[in-house]
Amino acid sequence: MRVRRTSGDVEGAGAAAGAGGRAADRPGRTNALDRAFALLPARGAAPMLVGHVLDFPAGSFTLDALRARVAGRAAGLEALGVVAVPGARSWTRAVTPGAGPHVTGERADGRLAEATDAVWDEPLPARPAPGWDLRLLTCRDEGVQRVCFRIDHAVTDGVGTAHLVAALLADDPVPGPHPYRPPAPGRSSLAWLGASPFGRFPEHETVPPGCEAVRSGRTALAYADVPDAELRAVASRWGAGVNDVHLTAVTGALAAFQRRRADRVHDLRVVMPMSVRTREARLAAGNAALPAMLRLPCRAADPGERLAAVTGQTLAHKGSGLREGGRRALLRCPPRLLHRTTTRTPFRLAASHIHIRGDYRVLGAAPLATSVFGLNSPGMLGYFSLTRTAGTARLAVVHDRAHAVVAELPGLWAESLAELSGRAVHPAPPGA
Repeated sequence: MRVRRTSGDVEGAGAAAGAGGRAADRPGRTNALDRAFALLPARGAAPMLVGHVLDFPAGSFTLDALRARVAGRAAGLEALGVVAVPGARSWTRAVTPGAGPHVTGERADGRLAEATDAVWDEPLPARPAPGWDLRLLTCRDEGVQRVCFRIDHAVTDGVGTAHLVAALLADDPVPGPHPYRPPAPGRSSLAWLGASPFGRFPEHETVPPGCEAVRSGRTALAYADVPDAELRAVASRWGAGVNDVHLTAVTGALAAFQRRRADRVHDLRVVMPMSVRTREARLAAGNAALPAMLRLPCRAADPGERLAAVTGQTLAHKGSGLREGGRRALLRCPPRLLHRTTTRTPFRLAASHIHIRGDYRVLGAAPLATSVFGLNSPGMLGYFSLTRTAGTARLAVVHDRAHAVVAELPGLWAESLAELSGRAVHPAPPGA
């Protein structure tokens, strides 16, 4: 295990070119969630970002080669050529200045962590340019070239970003995140009400100890890497899905974190984005996800009891028609109401899981690991993302720098996973 503390269906060149014909058409309509996100900068707030971080061996490619790859493909991807204008019901075609202003790089020897954190604090390109960019950070002393891709959350979500990044960069088409397969119609939208994340919850169920400080607005990233085979072996041992094992390890991490920081442990609620992006819409602009609330059983001491409680909730979500009915209900909400809910969100923690399968190569290089960036609301305290590719599972936690203690959580997640595997656990000292 490596622990680091730092301050799609995937398309290739042929598919990106095929998307060019669609991009030449008139941009489609935005949905209510897209329009809600677009209201943030119109009202003085920073736009929400979603992004991906991809690590490659140092020396894998040059900045010029990366720029050439992006220049040859960006125009064929509609989501990279539109902006969400506040109040507009359709996408607006952006003025694309070419790859140069959108693709930059720097040497980050001895300061990869700081340079990575700084990327997320910078403003996106302003309209009329499209709101996305890509930064190449080269750190030879750590043996890493890090690609940081960012895009306005009003334009796409985490799964959509995974598809876009690979369509932009991957040498050949490879399988990406599993597409959503809609079931037969007829499920009721009332199923979403019982799992809606927009209710009122006691603060001790949403705010871990150590996160009471006022947010600084500056972001930090911490992560832990484990072999993906180890994660799959734990799932096989318990007869559970990898996502359920991941959420159970998050539960164990938050329980250990509370024991370190307070004299009591509370169950905590997290929101889990559930993708409704179909294979046909893998590269389409727009948000195609629905938030579902989970209660993590942190007070349960036994790992098997935690896993059973988590699995029961995720199975209930899958069988309830949540994605179908809840999605329809969400998109009928007025965008201004969704905007208010987004900025005054009652949930503070989120957890996602994306599996990028297959042989992923960028200019001949395979990624060492990838992670998702997301801090999807001004009220969010932390975003747990499990991203699996190239034999490595990376648990990343994005958090506000005012809550530096949150950087302990990836290591605690790895310890909790080891406990689920039946291996001896040797707790790391606080702050390690």
